[in-house]
Amino acid sequence: MAGALLTVPVVLMTGGAASAADAGMTGQIVSWVPQADGHATAVFQLQNPTPGAVIDPNSVKVTIDGQTVPSPAKPIGEVSTVRATVLTMDVSGSMADNLPGGTTKIAAAKQAAASYLASVPKDVLVGLVTFADKVNIVQKPTVDHAAVAKAVAALAPNGGTHLYDAVIVANSVITSADVRSQLVLSDGKDATSRASLAAAEASVVNSKTNLNAVALGATDAVQRSSLNALAAAGHGQVQSTVDAADLTKIFAQQADATASQVVVDVVVPPAFRATTKNVVVSANAGGQTVSATGDYIMPAASATATSDPFASASPIPVATSTPGITSKSWFLPVALGALALGLFALLAVAFMSSDRENQTSGRVRRRLNRYSLGARPEAQQQIAATSGALGQSNVARSATEFAGRMVTSRDLDSMLSLKLEAAGLPLRPGEWLIIHVGIAVLAALVLALLTGFGILATLLGLAFGLIGPYVYLSIKESKRKAKFAEQLPGTLQLLAGSLAAGHSLPQAVDTVVRDSDAPMSVELNRALIESRLGVPVEDALDGAAQRMDSVDFHWVVMAIRIQREVGGNLAEVLSTVAATMRERERLRRQVQVLSAEGRLSAIILGALPIVFATYLVIVRPEYIGILWSNPLGIVMMVVAVVLMIAGAFWLRKVITVEV
Repeated sequence: MAGALLTVPVVLMTGGAASAADAGMTGQIVSWVPQADGHATAVFQLQNPTPGAVIDPNSVKVTIDGQTVPSPAKPIGEVSTVRATVLTMDVSGSMADNLPGGTTKIAAAKQAAASYLASVPKDVLVGLVTFADKVNIVQKPTVDHAAVAKAVAALAPNGGTHLYDAVIVANSVITSADVRSQLVLSDGKDATSRASLAAAEASVVNSKTNLNAVALGATDAVQRSSLNALAAAGHGQVQSTVDAADLTKIFAQQADATASQVVVDVVVPPAFRATTKNVVVSANAGGQTVSATGDYIMPAASATATSDPFASASPIPVATSTPGITSKSWFLPVALGALALGLFALLAVAFMSSDRENQTSGRVRRRLNRYSLGARPEAQQQIAATSGALGQSNVARSATEFAGRMVTSRDLDSMLSLKLEAAGLPLRPGEWLIIHVGIAVLAALVLALLTGFGILATLLGLAFGLIGPYVYLSIKESKRKAKFAEQLPGTLQLLAGSLAAGHSLPQAVDTVVRDSDAPMSVELNRALIESRLGVPVEDALDGAAQRMDSVDFHWVVMAIRIQREVGGNLAEVLSTVAATMRERERLRRQVQVLSAEGRLSAIILGALPIVFATYLVIVRPEYIGILWSNPLGIVMMVVAVVLMIAGAFWLRKVITVEV
């Protein structure tokens, strides 16, 4: 029975606004649930109970359309039922204002909440949701009332009033309870909630939550009408007060009302099945008769009274109502993060654990392969299978081979190879693809854990993970090419000096390789090795010019070709070219200094919107979410992106000076 206390919608009486002082003790039907056996289960409680008032279960009487029906009742504590209540409290900036007695509204609210927590039954799960500019689930429902009291004591007012959003969020945290209630405290009308009043009412009805509200301080018509509508949807009442002591009394009465609940098993006559009838529940409490009425849906099947209608109750199994580590908000992200790190460690061990002998032999074969023109296909395949930056384990080889096939099948092999060579990264296209995909997955996982698995943040992390490595590769390639261009004048001067001393061109190149730094020494060494393997030295040097995308070096190679064909003083030509290039490099550096401010401004203006938007997606998704949930926001985003792209191109043209 308790497991089905709130499984279908009900139609209940609406409550009107009243002052705490004038509200008399009445009854309230918290829930009405038709059962499959012709019975209906009702939860009945006192409303605005007087001190010490308790419902006498034996006095409970139920009439349906004026006909008295069997209705045995028991205190709710004797039935296996999970009850949960959420204190939905306003912490907007206006809560810092004073009440007529001089007490601030927030201080009065804290005192009232403490009174409620001290009186509410120990088995009731109590949660705390606050609302201002942002709705916060401060404490999920728990039987640790001291923890809730501690959270209440730390509240501070600031911001606006998102009442409707808070009601919806509060309903979402008590969906697993059998009997659900919400006590709303607000001192003003809703301000800029994303949800509408109708949506908040629908949330209360669909979640089958009993909602009572308190209007603190002076109220206006809009505030009263909103709270009345929410209370009507939650078959509760609205009370208004401007006194701190009165507010404490209201909250204490709500706790006593929860303690007074009884569960009533109503035997519905066969003639009333599958219809909507008027139901009146009455009982004796505190020396007076209290009652409540409403129109409810009757069960579809008929039944007769049993000697013990509660014997067949089958409550919903609840894991536990005792707070533990799994109830902590940080537990799931930490657990998943630990799992991800464990999987990453296993993969790292699998990649790095390899046979040292095969690793050494693979490295030697890789080095000797440069000088071998007649390597057998079998040997080449063995070298490709045993060499790699990810290790020589079976897992690493299989993953690299699969990624290599993927790259080759999509004609990305040549392009990636050229970029990796230009960037100076000792990776094959397949290995780079594995690293690239791994970074994308890891970035998406990190942002998912940071934001509680927000879809937008996860997609944003995936996008950064896909774009970031490519940007890194492009930046590294650009820096290496710039360093090559910077070293070129000095290299040509060294070549000219070696040639003037009587060395041949290969000997001069070998001298430069020994005396230069990377990337010049690496590229010229590769060209020298290719020439020793039979490639003409001009073609080998031209290959270095193509890899470094250096027009200047390409013209140098062309000068070498012409000198080899028609003769001339190559040392003098190289000295002249070196002097010219040195002057161009000086001018280029001067231009970079003069355009540094513009380039820095372009970087800041281009990156700031992206970085700030990412921060908001991670920290305040509900704040920026209106941009893609509202048609006007979508238009603004499209216009902003177009303007940013246009501005980026314009700034690039301004700060780029050809030298």
